[in-house]
Amino acid sequence: MELINTLIDSTILNHTFQIWMSVLFTLMMLSFLFKDNPLYKLGENTFLGISLGYGWVRSWEIVVVPFLIRPLKDAYLDFQPYDITLILWLIMGSTMFFRFSRTKAWVANYYFAFVFAYVAGYEIPVQVQNLFVQGSNMMKPLFEQPSFFEISKWFVIIFGTFSGLMYFFFSKPHKGLLGKTARVGILILMINFGASFGATVMGRIALFIGRAQVIADNYTASIVLAIIISIFLFIYFKYLQKEPKLDDEQMH
Repeated sequence: MELINTLIDSTILNHTFQIWMSVLFTLMMLSFLFKDNPLYKLGENTFLGISLGYGWVRSWEIVVVPFLIRPLKDAYLDFQPYDITLILWLIMGSTMFFRFSRTKAWVANYYFAFVFAYVAGYEIPVQVQNLFVQGSNMMKPLFEQPSFFEISKWFVIIFGTFSGLMYFFFSKPHKGLLGKTARVGILILMINFGASFGATVMGRIALFIGRAQVIADNYTASIVLAIIISIFLFIYFKYLQKEPKLDDEQMH
């Protein structure tokens, strides 16, 4: 056990090792900008594997143990009528294992249907209530000393929402006043989608800046690993990658 702990301390927990691995996997993922290659696949699968493994362990610690195993132990020592729900949830959750069967996979659909119905029935009223609470909080400045910004903001919110709804009103042709209002609704929707897309792009840029700082702050490791990766990619695409063979139909 001490040998394993020493090995972990000298590799995974070592600061120098962490820096080199961080730069290595960053460059491996960036190699996709040149062309799809085995290094990118290795980095992608490593990231997914570590994420799934970590997520599974965390789910076991914060979900399965406190909400299933411990209550079942307590129910075994002191059974109460409401403990039957734990057994029902355990049985329903166990139906997920039928996904491994090609003929009995449909059994898991009942679990999905129940969970989706339960979540929808619970979340929709909560979200609607939150929207009304947020709306009422936003309306408070209007009844105190409203500024021009507050008045114009609410005009945009109310008229923008109404025009957006009119765009999806298909029971009547979009002509006249309804058509003009629907066109304004399209503009409101495009502004909303553009803002959402812009926020997503900024998030990706923030991630890229973080990776770029890692490469810039560790230029020695970046240069050495970039040279090694470049040599590997040259050898792989020049000598190791096999061109797909074309059959007679593709050749003609």
